[in-house]
Amino acid sequence: MTLGRNNTGTLVLKIALIASILLISTALAGAISLGETEQLTFDVNQRSPAWSPDGQLITYSSEQAIWIMNADGSDQTRIYDTIAWEGEPSFSSDGKFIYYATEHVQPFSSKFVSIRVVELADKSNTSQITENADKREPVMSPDGTKIAYLSKTAGNYDIWTMNPDGSENRQITDSSSNEGAPSWSPEGDMLVYSLEGKIWTVDPDNRVPKLLRNDNFVNTNPVFNPDGTKIAFVSDRSGNSDIWVMNSNGVGIEQVTFENSTQEHPAWSPEGDKIAFSSNEGGDYNIWTIALSDTDSLVELGPDEELLVEEEKFDILKELEAFATKSPLRTLIILFSLSVIVIVMFLRNFLKGL
Repeated sequence: MTLGRNNTGTLVLKIALIASILLISTALAGAISLGETEQLTFDVNQRSPAWSPDGQLITYSSEQAIWIMNADGSDQTRIYDTIAWEGEPSFSSDGKFIYYATEHVQPFSSKFVSIRVVELADKSNTSQITENADKREPVMSPDGTKIAYLSKTAGNYDIWTMNPDGSENRQITDSSSNEGAPSWSPEGDMLVYSLEGKIWTVDPDNRVPKLLRNDNFVNTNPVFNPDGTKIAFVSDRSGNSDIWVMNSNGVGIEQVTFENSTQEHPAWSPEGDKIAFSSNEGGDYNIWTIALSDTDSLVELGPDEELLVEEEKFDILKELEAFATKSPLRTLIILFSLSVIVIVMFLRNFLKGL
């Protein structure tokens, strides 16, 4: 009796998965180099930094208002401020507008959080683009055609998308728990977000969520880097709320901040050489940046991932031994094909380094 085609395909997929993980953990892997950490603001309750598309400006929330500053922290300017709360700002894809969340307060009506937009060149040009249920954490797609955001329309915070003017609202996720703020991939074909301490991705077109990282820690605030190869996120695996980076396929992990305080809301610069974040190091939340280099290197496996790989290798070796006994010819074909794939991948990366 020989294994069927379905069993053969499953075994090939398992071997291919382990081979790809091993490639990451060997010669192709490397550590991201960490540079200078710099504090940009020195006030109270400075949060949610976001870069302009050209990397020249950072918008952020300060107390109950929306501010911008130069990327080096200079020329801090208030953009929008009312008696209500405002926060969670982000730039439009052309850098001309800032979208943000604000508490909507009107006489004889219930309070809710809505999304507004303000023009950078004309601060008086502002408008509310959502109504009714709480809607917040707006972020525009790279091509400027859609805004992803969180909405309580369905009862709890789910991810929705809409046109920049607030029209054509479409629900993307639907779970019984609150999703975290979404972040677009550079191609605009994927959203990454957190849910119950795990990191997920979803294609806004097919709306099928996929679990990207599931471990024993609380992981939040995921955001893609500019070339889509990395994801920065916040995790409590160090005992504090620190920023970590993983490969965009969910494999590999590297710690970026090492403070005995809370770090949150990481945001990649457009060049991918810095991460802005909010930290309460020193007592009050302020905006900081950390410089990065060698970000094109794949992130190495963490200790828990190495153990998982060893366990998977052991299980697959047992399956391969049984399969080889029953189907020696198929086994040789599979191993030869995988060997060719591995050699091609090594050669391609070697030639890139020349």
